[in-house]
Amino acid sequence: MLFEQTSLQGSGKEIVQKVVAAQLSQLLIPPAYALHSFKIPNPPDDGEKYIGLFSSGTTGTPVCIWNKLENLELNARLSAKMFEVRPSDFCLMLAKPWHVAGFSWMLMAEFIDCEYLFVTTHKGDHNIWLKTLQDVSPDYLFTVPKVLRALYDEYWFIDKIVFGGSSIKYNEYERLAPHCRYMYQAYGQTEAGGLISCHKRKSTVIPELTEHLCHGKSIPGAYLTSDGSSRDPGPIILQSITAICTEPYNTGDLGYLDENKNLHITGRQ
Repeated sequence: MLFEQTSLQGSGKEIVQKVVAAQLSQLLIPPAYALHSFKIPNPPDDGEKYIGLFSSGTTGTPVCIWNKLENLELNARLSAKMFEVRPSDFCLMLAKPWHVAGFSWMLMAEFIDCEYLFVTTHKGDHNIWLKTLQDVSPDYLFTVPKVLRALYDEYWFIDKIVFGGSSIKYNEYERLAPHCRYMYQAYGQTEAGGLISCHKRKSTVIPELTEHLCHGKSIPGAYLTSDGSSRDPGPIILQSITAICTEPYNTGDLGYLDENKNLHITGRQ
């Protein structure tokens, strides 16, 4: 047997610690998919430990993607630098542990040994998210735009918010700004092992017209190219030291690099 299915019982911290401590490669399958006859490919049989995470399914049928644990751990360490998280910070994560964002955020917190609370999100649980935000008062909130949209009209404030999975819309800046001091717009992919690039902005600054599409500079070891422009976006090509392949590949996203080499994502191919 090349892998085993990870039990999702317990806290997020317990889940990620079980994965790291296990001897075999680990599959984190969403509970909603567990009873379906998904064809799960085996991880490579090369003596390395692999983690099977699921794509979000926002652009098609969700699929299981295997990547080396060491790649995911390296990406998590690089993420900590990009997000400027310190050991003294307390991070709240509202996400799903079987997606690369949630899993890599926990790996990041484990690496820098900061305190964190991971809450697995379920549709309709916005009252739980709000109560948690108000009760624990974290330094960072890591989440996805769908969760933020459920909380815009509530009363809460966090110094720094990191969001990924998709972009917010331009008119959402006005609704998100009262809830934080800084925003980190993260762009990542399961195939890339997590984070690819990040754009930090201050909430009180009036955004540029296309800033909601901006995902900033790439992480160290990731190289982005595109022949697109703001008027004619092109395919985004990535080569990364934490990706599942060593060669450059087409991310499936469309966009361009501006004059300052900041990545802008405009849509999918």
